[in-house]
Amino acid sequence: MTDVAYIGGAGRSGSTVLALLLGQVSGFVPVGGVNNLWERGLKWNYLCGCGSHFRDCPFWQEIGQEAFGGWDAVDLGFITGLKAEVARYRHVPAILAPRLRPTLSDRFAEYSAYLAAVYRAIKVVANASVVVDNSHDVPPAVLLRRAPSIRGRVLHLVRDSRGVAYSLSKQVVRAEATTVPAYMPTYSPIQASGIWLLANAPYHAIRSDALPRLRIHYEALVTSPAREIARIVDFFGMTLSPSERSRLEASSIEISENHMISGNPHRLGRTSIELRLDDEWRRKMKPSDRLLVTLLTSPLSLPYGYVGRRLIKPAKSSQTSSA
Repeated sequence: MTDVAYIGGAGRSGSTVLALLLGQVSGFVPVGGVNNLWERGLKWNYLCGCGSHFRDCPFWQEIGQEAFGGWDAVDLGFITGLKAEVARYRHVPAILAPRLRPTLSDRFAEYSAYLAAVYRAIKVVANASVVVDNSHDVPPAVLLRRAPSIRGRVLHLVRDSRGVAYSLSKQVVRAEATTVPAYMPTYSPIQASGIWLLANAPYHAIRSDALPRLRIHYEALVTSPAREIARIVDFFGMTLSPSERSRLEASSIEISENHMISGNPHRLGRTSIELRLDDEWRRKMKPSDRLLVTLLTSPLSLPYGYVGRRLIKPAKSSQTSSA
């Protein structure tokens, strides 16, 4: 059985930071978004978090060998087509209840088997207990239920919708794409609000017994990392050691080499993190945009504690962290 910590929620909510912090805990291995592996690794040969291109990284080559007898054995056109067919939001009800779309049931199982093979190989190669996947999207999360060899749990990471919207409005270079200049997509306040709602709302509609999950607030994570990581470790039935807790309580947290194949570019070459709440949006976001996002996302922002009061006070440090 392979345990998977699936980080769900909207992009630009701090999932890369969360994954890197979990990577400092014995038994946890962060690998980026496994659902993006086929394109960003096999097709585009993006940089791994260690600084090597995917096809040159010994870690990922060993995983390909363990999972499939080598990455060349994977039919890239087939797997990307299969992913495009089944890993879609409109299929989430059918993934949870196969009787709704019996004609797709075998396809769901087929793609889940590919994911399960990669997860198992990562566990073996890294000698890990828990594989940390920050693919974000809901469909791959519920697909974990279709693989009998996978025990998936969701870390539902939420961040103030206005902070996410402001971050999504900025142009950010994809440093891992080295063959041609590439940028992360940008979105208007209305688009960002829709993305934020779509990324978070489904987790409220899925029963917790069908998809066990723990909600983590980005704001709490960056101001009290030891406490939040301890909650997560406990969620997986493990215990944070005194030395690990001490490292997470330091003003500068050392980060060991990672092999995350996708995520915020800040994962590349990172050796330490100095955490501080990234609330630049409070000073630089247009008041009209802030109001629009607040209104549009209020159905979830209110119960999350983001409307009407600050969820948590900003911490003082020298570097923002919202990867």
